[in-house]
Amino acid sequence: MALKINIDAGHGSNTAGKRTPPLPKDIKINNQLTIKKGEQFREHIANVGVAFLLEQELKRCGFETFRTGWNDNNAFDDPDTPLADRQRAIAKGNCDYSISIHFNAFGDGKTFNSAEGVGIYIHDKYQGQSKKLAQTVLKHLSGGTKQKNRGVNPKNLAMCNCNNLDVKAAILVELAFMTNEREALTMMANEAF
Repeated sequence: MALKINIDAGHGSNTAGKRTPPLPKDIKINNQLTIKKGEQFREHIANVGVAFLLEQELKRCGFETFRTGWNDNNAFDDPDTPLADRQRAIAKGNCDYSISIHFNAFGDGKTFNSAEGVGIYIHDKYQGQSKKLAQTVLKHLSGGTKQKNRGVNPKNLAMCNCNNLDVKAAILVELAFMTNEREALTMMANEAF
């Protein structure tokens, strides 16, 4: 029996905040103009892009997958599912592990700043096997990019709570800073990343 991994795409397509400051140039995704210069790029759009590719790779490797926070690769129509609903769905879905995909932010969200890097959160009290999973994932993420490694950090976050999710391990991955102009443009809003 294959391991079942939940892939959570953080937030929803219209969640307040959770977006870049106004971008200095147009952004194209799938060769279509997605964001015009001066508009903000929503975190959930990037989260779903990563979640979709992660799901394809996990299935290719023989894992069973489960989704929370998204239903297909169209990120523009996803509601912001409450955290308690996501937790219940994961527990009812009999998942073994859970990975929540996010992009980080720092500051007021209205202007870009120098905060940068990739990091992973695990729950501060209900860790299960999360630290081992987080260290392994972070090793490969930081090896694949030239980002600052922000490490594995324990925090009381709902999507990392192994107890409520009823999983062996749960991590929340912050892939880059959407409030860092370089990371927003070359990573968050870049399909190749």
